[in-house]
Amino acid sequence: MELLCVLAAVAALFLGCAALTLQAKVPAGMAPLTALSGIVAVFTLAGMAGILYPAAWAVYALCLAGGVWALWPRKGTRPDWKALFTPGSVLFWGMTLAFAVYFFIRQPMATGFDELNLWATAVKVTKVDNSLYSTATLGTPWAVTQNPGLPLLSYFFQFFGSYADWKIYLAYDALYFACFAAVLSALPWQKWRVAVPLAAVLWCTPFFFTIYNHTIYLADTYLTAYGDVPAGLVFGGAVAIWLALRQTDGPRWAVLPVLALAANLKANDFVLSLAAAGLVAVDAWFFCDGPFKQRLLRRTGFAAACFAAPMAVYYLWNIRYVGWLVARNSDSGGVGDTTASLGQVVVNGVKILLGQPVEGFFAEREPQFLQAMADMGHQFWTSDGKLSMIGQGRNVVALILLLFAVAFVVAAGWRLRARIAALAVLSTLCFVGYNLMLALSYGFIFKPFQAEALTDYNRYIYSYYIGWFLMAVGCLATALLPQRDKFIKLVKEKDGPTAIFRVDLHAPRWGLAGQGVVLLLAVAMLLRQGQLVLPQLSVLGFADSEFSDRRNIRAEAELVCSYLTQDDRVFFVSQGDNGEAWFSAVFDFYPILVDYSGVVSEMIGGGGELGLPELKPEEEGPKNYYYHGFTAEELDAIVRGNGCTVLYLQTLDDIFVESYQELFTDGLEAALSGETLLYRVTDAGFAPMEMEVTAS
Repeated sequence: MELLCVLAAVAALFLGCAALTLQAKVPAGMAPLTALSGIVAVFTLAGMAGILYPAAWAVYALCLAGGVWALWPRKGTRPDWKALFTPGSVLFWGMTLAFAVYFFIRQPMATGFDELNLWATAVKVTKVDNSLYSTATLGTPWAVTQNPGLPLLSYFFQFFGSYADWKIYLAYDALYFACFAAVLSALPWQKWRVAVPLAAVLWCTPFFFTIYNHTIYLADTYLTAYGDVPAGLVFGGAVAIWLALRQTDGPRWAVLPVLALAANLKANDFVLSLAAAGLVAVDAWFFCDGPFKQRLLRRTGFAAACFAAPMAVYYLWNIRYVGWLVARNSDSGGVGDTTASLGQVVVNGVKILLGQPVEGFFAEREPQFLQAMADMGHQFWTSDGKLSMIGQGRNVVALILLLFAVAFVVAAGWRLRARIAALAVLSTLCFVGYNLMLALSYGFIFKPFQAEALTDYNRYIYSYYIGWFLMAVGCLATALLPQRDKFIKLVKEKDGPTAIFRVDLHAPRWGLAGQGVVLLLAVAMLLRQGQLVLPQLSVLGFADSEFSDRRNIRAEAELVCSYLTQDDRVFFVSQGDNGEAWFSAVFDFYPILVDYSGVVSEMIGGGGELGLPELKPEEEGPKNYYYHGFTAEELDAIVRGNGCTVLYLQTLDDIFVESYQELFTDGLEAALSGETLLYRVTDAGFAPMEMEVTAS
């Protein structure tokens, strides 16, 4: 049944794309990325307005109506079915349908720490509540302000039927495939010798820039709810779809929702969306088809629209909506805004680079900022920075610039060569700017221990590498196509001048050699991926045992929830937890609320070791590091004060028993004997609940 629900979503998307192609003249290979971007934009606005559920029904109805309108045979005409199936569109629909069936059969599950504490939880909350997860009531101490683009993309595929983890991966992979299709979208069937190896290159791209060591664990690039890979692909896909639109004379507006989506995936990717907007705007404004003054006002308006799309997302979400969330959180006793503003960070960071003095917080953080820059440079230049399948950043940059150079050499006509050269130079400057943004983040936004270890640096930087590589591949694909020069020539004749409209077709230079480069690149990437990622550790061959632990944890959560009501609030006890088990419980129990299980205002809770202050273990480890020292009276007050109605005792130890045995009406006898995992909060104390506990 769940597979049919997902196929219904895919069918609706197909109908919407058919309408875009047959009626709006968006080429079939570009239609999926444009459609998905537009859907996310509508859902974002609707979610902020509190009408996500009816808006979703309206989007599905619009897709159905548009598809019927486009495909319904009219008197004397038939739909142009051939226009719907190009190398790019076939790649998208074939891979999306194949992965829908495959994931339904294999049922992969959310397991990563960040998946459980944000990305997958956000999707489940959005689906269950039919509203933005940022406004949901959760037992967490922070207002969730991460951009909603990816959870809302998944909401489209989750809309029919019940929530399922595998639908998250299908939604995000469909976005991957839409970006791949955009790169291929200008290639006709006659260019299949280029399209086939290029599809292999694109398939390897997420692996190639994220796997940087021989792995013995599941390479979950296509099985992750994280936003870093999608952010990179959409960043590059926006420029690639623009190149294809110009090549095919498609409607230029189709790139605008993609630019908006690029700004709506992660909070720290706004700079990527601006970079993509700038590259598209420069290409459209400077390199026009005809005299420079021709349609200058129209080109200027389009260039402004390119910047307006991501800036509108940033203003509406990050300024207006998040500002409201932070104010609401602060008013309700939360921590409010805890970091310096983006403008202050940029201004003071530039001052430091120019050797000018700074004051206060920024003077204190100046050494941290400068050290982060040095550490990032070390990662880029030396062998310590293995961030991809071909090593450190300098190798990645060399490969990307080499592809730009090949595209420049192969391209037909001076105009296309100039465009490719401009994209290469400007994207390199954007790369420098992106690195500055990361250094500013480590210096003035992240905590000192995060800056010292360059925490998650690989995830942040490979977003740019992936997008940049996609741009270079898009330029190469365009360079391998014939280029048309259109111009009007005035011919002086006997009876006066006559205007002649001419179209000159220029074939690529050394086109066969360019095709050879694409084939060589595909072979090299496939071989390298085969060396580092074993088939049984990829998305196409993972073992069922990869998710056995999560299945057991979820089975216990489902058992426990069967004894609870949606009005219950659960106090979570898992001795020795580092927070991951608590995040897992929050995720698995929802919509039943798992409390922060501590003191929210002091940031004490969210898993850990509970015990009397004097029983804190001396040896280093999770029990020491995450120790929450409460007296029995304090713990009882916290449980009741937080409004908890049930205690879920997932894992006990001697410290908990010795510290709090007196709070339980049976002295924890039922829990220690394995008869129950739940205790009800009563006036007399915490009373055991009768339940059937399966042997683990």
